[in-house]
Amino acid sequence: MSKPKNWPDTLPYLRAPLHAKEITSAQKQALRARPDAGSTIPIIDAASTSTPCDKVKIQPIKDASHPANGQYGLFASQNIKPGSFIMAYLGKVHSGSLAASDPTSASAKSDYDLWLDRDADVAVDAAREGNEARFVNDYRGIGTKANAEFRPVWCQRWGELCVGVWAISGRQQKGKGAAEKNSGIRKGEEILISYGKGFWEERRREQAGEEEADETVDGTTV
Repeated sequence: MSKPKNWPDTLPYLRAPLHAKEITSAQKQALRARPDAGSTIPIIDAASTSTPCDKVKIQPIKDASHPANGQYGLFASQNIKPGSFIMAYLGKVHSGSLAASDPTSASAKSDYDLWLDRDADVAVDAAREGNEARFVNDYRGIGTKANAEFRPVWCQRWGELCVGVWAISGRQQKGKGAAEKNSGIRKGEEILISYGKGFWEERRREQAGEEEADETVDGTTV
C-alpha cells in the first residue's frame, strides 16, 4: 500500500496503532472497551479512518516567517466542515508513567506524545513512527487561533480508543477573530492546533537548562 506524498523515507508509516511491549492486558482491555450509549466519546466508523487519509496532505514549509520553516505541515486537501472528524492520531501506544519515570526513554522528551487514557496510564507517541497527523503544527506564530483540536475517539477499524484530530466547531473558537463565522478549514489551509501552555512552559525550561549547561565549563559557571 502507498504512503502519503512527502512522507519521510526514514520514518515508518502506521496504518494501525502500534502497541509497545509493556502495555498490559488490563490496559489493552481498557482501550478496547467500546463506549456505552451515555459516553461522550464518539464512535468513528471504519470508512472514516482509511489510510492514507484523503482529507489531508503533507507539505514542506518554505516560508522564513513560519516557525516550522524547513520542516513539514499538515494541510487540508478538501474543505473540512467545522466540528467534523478529520483523522486518527497514530503512533506507539505505551505506558505514560513508565516514560515519565525513565528519562532515557524515547517518549520522555518527545514532542509527539499525547495522553490517550490517563486513568489507564496509556499514551501515544508519534515521534518515531506515525501517520499524517504527526505533522500538525501549533498555531502560535502562524495563525490567530487553532482551527483543529485533539479529542478521544473510539475507532471501529481497530476496535480501540484513539486520539482524534477534529476541526474546531464555531462555539469552541477562542482568541482574536473568534466572533467571526467559522467556516471550518478550507482546502489548502494549514491544519493548526494548540499544543497548550504546558508544552511551551516545558520547552522554555528545557531551553533554559541547555543554555545554563553551555555556560558551564568543568563544573564552573562562566
